[in-house]
Amino acid sequence: MTEKPKTDKPAETMPDWSNLWRSMADTSAQMAGAWSDSIARFMLTRFSEKAGEVNDLSAAIARMAQGPQLADLWDFDRKLALAFAAWIDMRTRLASFNAIASAPWSEASSRFADAMSKMKTEGSEPLDWRAVFAKWAEISNEELIKNQRTDVFLKAQKELLHAALEYRGRQNEVSDAVSMLFDIPTRRDLDEITRQLTELRREVRAMRREKGQADHG
Repeated sequence: MTEKPKTDKPAETMPDWSNLWRSMADTSAQMAGAWSDSIARFMLTRFSEKAGEVNDLSAAIARMAQGPQLADLWDFDRKLALAFAAWIDMRTRLASFNAIASAPWSEASSRFADAMSKMKTEGSEPLDWRAVFAKWAEISNEELIKNQRTDVFLKAQKELLHAALEYRGRQNEVSDAVSMLFDIPTRRDLDEITRQLTELRREVRAMRREKGQADHG
């Protein structure tokens, strides 16, 4: 019985990996070109058109909710309105942040396609998938870091953080109002109980250690 010759499977699959990476690079370049030429501009234009309307709606709701308070009958509705306005503002800031954060990927894809074309023309051997992945990681990291250091990105990130904190505060107001309405403990009450319980356990452990030391002494 003759043995079948052993084949080097990784070596056989390397050309397939190289062809796959080149195909992915070409597809990525086509997608980046379509995004940069048409889709990105359209989305950013529509967002800039709608952002003012959304901000105006949020501001109008906030002004209505912060109007004169003649009685506390509609206090819960006022808190709900303020929470809704904060939610609208946070979603607007999030959409703006996502648009800015996604911009480097199109530039990275374009640079990666150019790098793959250059590596393909310069080298006669099939491309190593490790080298291709390392090149993509290098380019994408450069573009992401460069984008994250821009004033536009930092401003969008700051505005999103402030909007998220504002929305969280409005949520807490609604939660406290619901707790008072149904006469149940608020989250602050539960946090205070948890803090006191933790301190009590710490004191009990300290007393047990002192008692153990006294018994052994």
